[in-house]
Amino acid sequence: MIGRLRTMAGGAKTVRAALLVALAGLLAPAEGLAASPACEGENLVPGLVAAGQYKAVEAKAAKVENGEGRFFEIAAAGAAPSYLFGTMHLGDPRLLALPAPVETAFEGSDRLIIETTDILDQIKMAGALFADPGLTTLADGKTLQDYLTPDQRQKLETMLSAKGVPLQAVERLQPWFLSSGFMLPDCMKEAAGGIPLVLDTDLAAAAKRSGKPVEGLETAAEQLKSLSAIPIEEQVDGLVALLGAEDRLDDVFETMIVLYLSEHIATILPAIEAAVPEGGMLVGSGEGYGSFEEKVITERNVRMADRLEPFLQRGGSFVAVGALHLPGEKGLVSLLEERGFTVTRVKAPVDADGDAAAGTEATPPSANERGGAHDQSSHTNK
Repeated sequence: MIGRLRTMAGGAKTVRAALLVALAGLLAPAEGLAASPACEGENLVPGLVAAGQYKAVEAKAAKVENGEGRFFEIAAAGAAPSYLFGTMHLGDPRLLALPAPVETAFEGSDRLIIETTDILDQIKMAGALFADPGLTTLADGKTLQDYLTPDQRQKLETMLSAKGVPLQAVERLQPWFLSSGFMLPDCMKEAAGGIPLVLDTDLAAAAKRSGKPVEGLETAAEQLKSLSAIPIEEQVDGLVALLGAEDRLDDVFETMIVLYLSEHIATILPAIEAAVPEGGMLVGSGEGYGSFEEKVITERNVRMADRLEPFLQRGGSFVAVGALHLPGEKGLVSLLEERGFTVTRVKAPVDADGDAAAGTEATPPSANERGGAHDQSSHTNK
């Protein structure tokens, strides 16, 4: 997320929809800081299974194109293979260890490509964040009080007070920017300076140590513009959802992590939506999610696919972007196939303890998931 906001508000990723941001990979923290301790939330999937709700979740996920998998090989005629790895932008240490096939691909690559290299430069990040106040503050002299009911305002004041921040200090901020400072559970905020290390920046540090160039697909300013383009009313919906679901964030993130590690990417949103129905936009549902998906996922997918083409034609690239960019008809996997690349999934699941797994910690493995798993490497890039 935006490092400045983490410092200001003790927060995490960069958009109000916490799990969406973690998967979509917006403006990650600076490199070189320690990973957070593992969270102790409850995986919500077993409860859905026991309640008979999980089959509907699976059915919804099954309709998503390329909904399974977080690691893909990309082939271009006459070039060495490249690789696409979907990341989760959280500081949990389980997310930093690379499965063996992923580590092998990374070590054999000629270059690393991440969403933006601006995250590796504190000055650039600060410049992007404060260059245009209109990207982060409300227009026309409005404040959050103009958009919230008295009950919602009181709930926000209570939430801010618990974090030592008076409402008056942040009432001019756009809801997406404010939400991004408060959406992670406390266990994600215990690293040095309150800024957990995430896999993307960990990979960038490892690439630099080995002499690999690190390239970016976007600028921080472009990412900020995508976020601020979401209508304010829909940003408010996301903030309200966050206020309503804050006490369940530990469980939400644990469920996300388990499903991500077991490579059930398209299952994450419907599972959380079923388990936390009051979450609204926070969990990928509600009227406002369409704008979020269009501005923060789909439009950026096209931009990233366009800018990836020349790198993939040369071959030898290792691409790490938020996992939410991979699945769907307008996901990166489909967009790259439309551009003539051959994209093949490479299975690399691990369980919630970071060990190699053929199936998933969340549910028993299906027939097409049994076998084919690779050994998990204990290596991390720190």
